[in-house]
Amino acid sequence: MWLKLKSFKTSIILYFSLLICASLTLLGTISYRTFSSFTEREMVKNTTSITDQVNQSLDLYLNEIKDSLHFLAIDQNLITMLQDSVLEEGGFASTMDRTRISILLNNIFSEKSDIRGYFIYNNDYRKLYINSSRSINFESPFLKQVWKDFKETPYALQTKFYGAHKPDYYDNYDKKADSNNVITIAANIKDAYDPSNPNLYGVAVFDYNINKLNHIFESTQTQLGIESFILDNEKQLVYQTDSSLRLDEVELDQLFHDSEGYWTQKIQGQKMLVVYSTSAVTGWKTVSLLPFTHLDKNLSVIRNTTLLLLVIMIVVTIVLASVITIRASQPILKLVNFMKKVGTGNLNIRVERQAEYEEIMVLNRGVNDMLDKINELIEDSINRQLLQKEAEYNALQAKMNPHFLYNTLQSISSLSILGRNEDIELVTHSLRELLQYSLYHMNDMVQIKDELHAVENYLHIQNIRYDGRIQFDIQADERILSVPINKFVLQPIIENSIYHGLESKEGVWLISLVIKEELEHIQIIISDNGIGIEPGKLSSIRQELASTSTRNGRIGLTSIADRLMLRFASKAQLTVDSEQGKGTAIRIMIPKPQSQEGIHNAVDTTD
Repeated sequence: MWLKLKSFKTSIILYFSLLICASLTLLGTISYRTFSSFTEREMVKNTTSITDQVNQSLDLYLNEIKDSLHFLAIDQNLITMLQDSVLEEGGFASTMDRTRISILLNNIFSEKSDIRGYFIYNNDYRKLYINSSRSINFESPFLKQVWKDFKETPYALQTKFYGAHKPDYYDNYDKKADSNNVITIAANIKDAYDPSNPNLYGVAVFDYNINKLNHIFESTQTQLGIESFILDNEKQLVYQTDSSLRLDEVELDQLFHDSEGYWTQKIQGQKMLVVYSTSAVTGWKTVSLLPFTHLDKNLSVIRNTTLLLLVIMIVVTIVLASVITIRASQPILKLVNFMKKVGTGNLNIRVERQAEYEEIMVLNRGVNDMLDKINELIEDSINRQLLQKEAEYNALQAKMNPHFLYNTLQSISSLSILGRNEDIELVTHSLRELLQYSLYHMNDMVQIKDELHAVENYLHIQNIRYDGRIQFDIQADERILSVPINKFVLQPIIENSIYHGLESKEGVWLISLVIKEELEHIQIIISDNGIGIEPGKLSSIRQELASTSTRNGRIGLTSIADRLMLRFASKAQLTVDSEQGKGTAIRIMIPKPQSQEGIHNAVDTTD
């Protein structure tokens, strides 16, 4: 629960400091989040750029081999030799052709140190042209699949890439000694100059050692600590820098939804950025994994620096707010102290009219004028010895106005601190009219429209004080707006609704004021949706209203009932209905005037 502070100055300093702290905290949070987002975007941008560079380096190298295979596949002499070897009986090519083809293969591929092996074979005729004296196993499932793939291609110059696999089709392959996988690039050899010729004379195979890819990824790992891997079209792992980092099946499927992209996820309990792109040559996916460790360290420094600056700014602004508040609130506090003295019954003192702020000057003059009028009214009341109840009412009203003004001045001070100039103008305007209405005591009777206008001014002031929580609805028949009624009959009831019925209620505060004409009476209903009145207290109020003995002089329903009875005798009634937890309704019945003379007796204070 909030501590109810008695010091107005302390309250203003506290609220102003809280507002500034909240604003600076919000500003710091937004700045931190904005910079964090920017840093993360830069990290994604850099990682994506590096991934693309790796992809381009890999594509450049593989494309060079692909071009070499294309050059080999369109060599007319090679095609002629392969055609002749297929036509030869016995299933073996001539020694001369084998030598010439081997020389051709060596000229193209011998300078590439990262090659595991290269050869041309025809699986249907068991023909083999290899770069050494080694042989291959034509029954290898892999070679059979490659031959099948190219057997179904109708055009020449077709190239396919095959992901990581064991080169177990070489006759010198040793499972124990030779554990490295290879990547295979294969091209069909057909008559490129005769598209109508469907014969496949051979398939050129190029096996590339995967461990030779290390030099492509070494630079990226040293730059940012990026770990990478390559997947072929079958989601098989081609190459990986760290075997402990793996993606599950759902995340692998996500890689193949788009050609490139990124996301963040936890891998082995560590938050990582996953960036991927697709090779334009092989169609394989190059995936980079970057831990957020570096980003978290940078953000930690930024967060600590931001917090330090925020604390310094908060301390400085609180000091400045205190100084400014004390300086700005001095005139208000001075006027508040003056009104406390007035509240004790000392109506002969006057506040200094000149002030630094125009609004305070207007209030000072209004207060002095009000006190002058109060003194005049009290003196006039005593000199003329008005009815005792009327004199009681004037004295009580003289005590009521400073209390209401004290609360209003507190609201104006709060508005001035917050810089809400429009609301200050509205409050001072409403207060000026209300003071003018209050001080006009030539006649206790006013027209209903004037009383309604005073109620509206009062509600405007209270609504500013309670931050717009009050919703009020005023309805009155046009024909009865000029009917006379006691001054300040409705406003005290509205005030009681706010302080005793609504102030302790959560949510929206509703006040309804309905004035309607009946056959012989005018009925006024004031209702609210407040907390209501306890049954025991409601019974006590009704008994006091029904009593004809002397009242205790409090400003409340009994005072209003007495004044109505003084003016309208037994024809006026005031009743109270209330249900605890739902609200309270006050009904006032006054007689309709019998002639226009009765109406004219009411003073119109709007002029």
